[in-house]
Amino acid sequence: MSPARPTAVDMARVRFYVDEDLAGVGLGLMALRSDLVVASHPPIAHLPRDDLDWIPEVTRRGWVVITNDKHIRTRHEAEAALQAGLRCVHLAPPVKAAARWDFAQLLFRHWEAVEAVCDRAGPVWLQLDRRATPWERPYQPGKPPRLPPRDGPRRPR
Repeated sequence: MSPARPTAVDMARVRFYVDEDLAGVGLGLMALRSDLVVASHPPIAHLPRDDLDWIPEVTRRGWVVITNDKHIRTRHEAEAALQAGLRCVHLAPPVKAAARWDFAQLLFRHWEAVEAVCDRAGPVWLQLDRRATPWERPYQPGKPPRLPPRDGPRRPR
């Protein structure tokens, strides 16, 4: 069996932009779909890499972002996402130390919900995780990050 070759991307029909953090999954999807591009890879390797620069560019092109960067929803990037009307599908790691295959399974399981985001006006943040149903979360610029759990036993209150 010969390895899968990427499907030729039709830039006029692109609907999905896979962020760099899921490039391995995105490159696999490019072998299956012609309406998807991956950050920092041809044919869009020339686009900016900094979140504050690519968010308005991707939104202007009408693309839905697929990422596992949860900070786009809550840090300084969230303000840019809100202003641009970013439509984003966030893949939360389905298991600790998730591999590309874990993210791909999560994405495939909920692909109909991902497709539905294309028909919506932004801003949208659709969360895909271990739950049976995808759920929407609001963008929250400036929200402080959650602290990691403490090691050791908890003190009674």
